[in-house]
Amino acid sequence: MATTTPPSLDAATYADLRQAVGDEALPVLLGRFQAQLRDWSVRGEPAALAAAAHGVIASSGLIGFTRLSRLCAALETACQDGDLEAIRALAADVAAEKAFAESEVTRLLAAG
Repeated sequence: MATTTPPSLDAATYADLRQAVGDEALPVLLGRFQAQLRDWSVRGEPAALAAAAHGVIASSGLIGFTRLSRLCAALETACQDGDLEAIRALAADVAAEKAFAESEVTRLLAAG
């Protein structure tokens, strides 16, 4: 059974969020998420990395960054398990997806 990679930004989830919060609140949420990502370096001790990843799971999932949310969940688990090899691999994946999310949020904010 092949697993499919979730899209970096799930358009339906984002559209649902936009409808739920409205066009005035959406930029505020996106701005907070952007700051959360900007302030997070995907490095550090496993306990701190797990805590930071945990904080991104819900916010990224809410906005529609499904892949980032799932990668952060896997990173949190690897940190809790002390699996250093998995932590290194997942941290690289999370960092790449985080960079995409940061640029996408900038684009979404500019688009209004």
